[in-house]
Amino acid sequence: MKTDLQSHDTPLDGDDRLMDALLREHARAGTSADEGLLTRLTALLDAETETARSAIVPAAAAAAKRPSRRLAWSIGLAATVALAAGLIWKTPLAGDPSGCRLAGPAHGGAIPLLTELPLELIEGTPKAMNVPNLIAVPDRAPVFLVPQGTALLSKGKKVTSSDDNPIIGSLDLITDGDKQAGEGYFVELLDGLQWVQIDLEKSATIHAIWLWHYHSQRRAYHDVIVRISDDPEFKTGVTTVYNNDYDNSAKFGVGPDNPYVESHFGHIVDAKGTRGRYVRLYSNGNTANEMNHYIEVEVYGISNK
Repeated sequence: MKTDLQSHDTPLDGDDRLMDALLREHARAGTSADEGLLTRLTALLDAETETARSAIVPAAAAAAKRPSRRLAWSIGLAATVALAAGLIWKTPLAGDPSGCRLAGPAHGGAIPLLTELPLELIEGTPKAMNVPNLIAVPDRAPVFLVPQGTALLSKGKKVTSSDDNPIIGSLDLITDGDKQAGEGYFVELLDGLQWVQIDLEKSATIHAIWLWHYHSQRRAYHDVIVRISDDPEFKTGVTTVYNNDYDNSAKFGVGPDNPYVESHFGHIVDAKGTRGRYVRLYSNGNTANEMNHYIEVEVYGISNK
């Protein structure tokens, strides 16, 4: 991360050095270090003020007992940046670009995959999740790098399903861009093995699929399988890019991926540059009930010419 302050060749004065130190440390250590950084920043301010007092005549000493208006503004802005970033990290707001998680420095021409994260909202009493090799809830957003030129391809695209008459909600909610939890934001499909399918309208090289099932309660969905094809019927040219079916109950074979607990961070599937126009996602109930739910599915890739 490179700040505007860092991009200039002009030497930085004392105030700007403090802001620059905050921004550079924030980029290096993440928002979890903001509290300690503010403590160090305050100490630097005290030291600078003390130095200023010792360098001026006694008549002006009173004016040096507090920082200048510009210095105070710098510290106030620094504190706001740090504290706001910390709050956004803990409870990122949907629709707020500040809630995007930077995956880290890019390598080999890759760029970090970013998205707007919904607010965490946990309701109800969780039920036991007797699922083998279950991945626990993450404490931060997933980290994933994609090739340059990768874009969100699924926003607003048509969604079809094995259940064409959802019990709750409508299929267009799956690609409307809203990942909030609660009533009015999710689709509920019938019990048993069900699927939803996104038509990207033309074939693409797909690098990532970021999906959110119902995440207002700690639960894991069974037989989460993601497949890609240029055939809308999925009879030919089908590639399975994710499968956490551990007992072959979906009849696609035992999958190599581990089941996971839903969270507001969602789950990223590595599509490995698979080409296809259609993305189909399966599930088979969950550890809380027998129904199937989707809040949002984001497909990232590069459209083929």
